[in-house]
Amino acid sequence: MIWHIAKKDFLLNLISARFIVGTVLCLLIIPFTILINLDDYGTRLDEYHIKTVEAKNQLEQTRVYSGLRPVIIRPPNPLSLFSNGIDGNVGTRVKVDFGNIPALPEGKASQRDNPFLNSFMSIDFIGIISILISLLALIFSYDVFTREREDGTMKLSLSKGISRPAFMSGKILGIILTLMPILLLCYLLSIIIILVSGHTSFAPDQWVNLVFLFVFSILYMLVFILAGAFISSMVKQSSTSIIISLLCWIWFVFLTPALAKNFAESLITIEKQDNINYSLIEINREFWDNLHNEVSPRIEKELGMYDRDRSYWHASGGQDGFFETSGTARDVMEYERRMKAETEPIRIDDADKKWIIVKNRLDDLYRQKRLQKNLLMLSPTGMFEMIASSLCQNDEKALDEFMEDVREYRETLIRHFETNEWFSDLRYITAQPEDEIASTNEEKNRIAATGQVPDSWSNQNNPVLDLEGVPMFSHASTRLLPVLLHQSLLFIILLLVICSVLTILIAWSFNKYDVR
Repeated sequence: MIWHIAKKDFLLNLISARFIVGTVLCLLIIPFTILINLDDYGTRLDEYHIKTVEAKNQLEQTRVYSGLRPVIIRPPNPLSLFSNGIDGNVGTRVKVDFGNIPALPEGKASQRDNPFLNSFMSIDFIGIISILISLLALIFSYDVFTREREDGTMKLSLSKGISRPAFMSGKILGIILTLMPILLLCYLLSIIIILVSGHTSFAPDQWVNLVFLFVFSILYMLVFILAGAFISSMVKQSSTSIIISLLCWIWFVFLTPALAKNFAESLITIEKQDNINYSLIEINREFWDNLHNEVSPRIEKELGMYDRDRSYWHASGGQDGFFETSGTARDVMEYERRMKAETEPIRIDDADKKWIIVKNRLDDLYRQKRLQKNLLMLSPTGMFEMIASSLCQNDEKALDEFMEDVREYRETLIRHFETNEWFSDLRYITAQPEDEIASTNEEKNRIAATGQVPDSWSNQNNPVLDLEGVPMFSHASTRLLPVLLHQSLLFIILLLVICSVLTILIAWSFNKYDVR
């Protein structure tokens, strides 16, 4: 009997205006959304390839160890075509400096108070599905009982011996069968457009994630179907039911996620970035004071030289201790070599001091995100968004794993420098062959005798570093599907509990429903 009721409602819904309008909306909005995201993904992919080539070329053109600071570019995730997560809020570039421990990628992350928080759903596939499917679920279910009562068909059906549980189950099953083709069409249409575009392809594990994403989309849809049915079982008129349903839809889909962000930011305060920068500047100032007031005078005294005795032929410097010179006298190069040998370990130690300050703020950012997640338990839409971003590996956990790998790589690279004693190596500051480095008098005599400057006195004419054996960064996500599901387990359980509670409430309410 349940199947006959469900089949009848399904066939009637297929020719209804609601079904036609819902299908047309999906056919118009979903392709438009996917095409926009494809264009954005293509742009990000092009930027990734360009930046990766630039970083590789820069690394391969490095001539001195002090310039060996790899730049890591985070690749775009193909699953971001379905759920952007926090990818749109953070940068993609991380430079491996020895004087700083990276907390977040450079770029967009610095432009937001907390890049992990979203006040409104992203305009991506999951964001649109969250809106469309929940709205369609309520549109089909808000009058599931009231319409039957108003038309008099409910009284007629129950008078023919159909039990109330069977009638209720058949009506809800009919709505599920009606919306399933629309939901499936959305996924199939999106996947076809993505594959035809040729921008990307999915790995086997990503296909599995998409299957589970579809399953949880059904669960999300079921929550709103049951919510609409419950409202319909509590009121007598369809006009009242639709008003209540739309108010609930606006509250859970739009207002609760926005309020969750605002409450998280209000309840957990974050140290101002300007204050953080001031503390970091103070550590840098102490470093330079130590360098100029203690280390440099002592080395000058040991070498029997003074500041006025130091002259450079070709010299260039930059951030994080980069210094390169050629054609400079041997004693001046020896001074620079000893300076680097003593100050670079101090720079690395200072990075640990800076990290304590930076990590405190980073921990607060994660605390805000955890609080937002907890508050999003009040919204089925918020929970579905969290599940989707986890399955698509575009949540803060995925970013944190990437940054942990970057920090571990930095430690590996530093150990490689220390093991090979590169901080005290002359190659740390010059690529000029050691046998061609002359004393000050030899320089003057050579130029006077030949009237020419040796090629090795120019930085550009000296050989680049041999990078064989230098550790290179690699990152492979270890978040397998069981891990992803475990991280979203609480949200999944809560959605199932909501469905169960709503089912019980519908049965209780409909059992007392006045069919007259």
